[in-house]
Amino acid sequence: MKVLLVDPNDFRRRKWRERLEKANAKVIAMANLPSLSITARFTMGFLAWPVNSRNPEDWIADSKTKCGTLVGIFANNVDSAGTAYAAGLDDYLSINCTDSELFAKMARAEQLELTQQRLSQAQKLEAIGELASGIAHEINTPIQYVGDNTRFVESAFEDLVSVLQVCQTLIGMDVGQSPQSAIDALRETMDEADVEYLLDEIPTAITQTLEGVDRVASIVRAMKDFAHPGVSEMTQVDLTQSIENTMMVARNEWKYVAEIETKFDANLPPVPCLPGELNQVLLNLIINAAHAVADKVGETTGQKGTITIATHHRPPCAEIVIRDSGSGIARENLERIFAPFFTTKPVGKGTGQGLAIAHSVIVDRHGGTIDVDSQIGKGTAFTIRLPLDQNGPDGAPPASTAANTSHRAPLVSAE
Repeated sequence: MKVLLVDPNDFRRRKWRERLEKANAKVIAMANLPSLSITARFTMGFLAWPVNSRNPEDWIADSKTKCGTLVGIFANNVDSAGTAYAAGLDDYLSINCTDSELFAKMARAEQLELTQQRLSQAQKLEAIGELASGIAHEINTPIQYVGDNTRFVESAFEDLVSVLQVCQTLIGMDVGQSPQSAIDALRETMDEADVEYLLDEIPTAITQTLEGVDRVASIVRAMKDFAHPGVSEMTQVDLTQSIENTMMVARNEWKYVAEIETKFDANLPPVPCLPGELNQVLLNLIINAAHAVADKVGETTGQKGTITIATHHRPPCAEIVIRDSGSGIARENLERIFAPFFTTKPVGKGTGQGLAIAHSVIVDRHGGTIDVDSQIGKGTAFTIRLPLDQNGPDGAPPASTAANTSHRAPLVSAE
């Protein structure tokens, strides 16, 4: 278990560190939080109370993007619970608590994190399950022409074998024998086999077969990367690869109703994030975009809309914009789209959890922002911003991410 301990008092910090290490916790102890990198992730955070900050609620909210369970350490038990919960803490302990009480809370936090990881993995597998028929179709198409081309090569090989057999007969003739009959037989066999046609088509068949194998491999690889169990630590991720994998997994959802245009920033560095959870967000947004386009153009008209996915390097953040030419979102619904179970889709098509999960992952887990800009009849754009580095030059969080832990109001176009 990885634990964050924040206490400005050196003596208390040393004593609490000793107690936590008795429970085999890996402890990172510091006097204050802002110098902590966003790439760190902890099962628990212990904060000495009162927090030495003008705005402890903001400080606590920032801590919760890094800690599964945030516990306040109080000097006494007077109204501890009310104070802790009002400030945004998940739990509290008295400075004089017993080791058994401390260890019990640590065990509960560890079990909670494990449950959250299992839930996240279950959500990803559920998404793949819902897309299973489409993914099977995507694999079946290249497999079909791999099979067709392989059968063609098999037939061509049989024809060429007959030609080679006549060649062997010609080569094996004794000196003095007239080769004319064998040459005539070879010419006839080559005509029957249509050797010139085979010489033109066999390389093409082999090339198409290899392309089909590569296509299947890329689909399987994308599924493997998407479905891989999430990690509890932030890791450096290539956003371009993550987006391409997610597009591949969801391809059958969008290919009949939309063309996807990608505009990836070649200068974008690897981004610290939780890759499994980010992939889930990307999947939800791409599928939502496809459904919005389908609602506008119709799923059986043959017409197609457009989904544009772009990345930008906008220090101190990486930005992802997913824009569609769909039906748009009504102004009265914009403020509620991130609420759990809220959906504008018909019954049986959507649970209302996709955007709620997206908001939780981006804002609460990554300390980023997710905004929406939408116009009825013209489409919708979701903009995700992920901090590249939480530490500014003086060790403090950059101003642009200071308020990222609160709910961002959607941007509504005035046009």
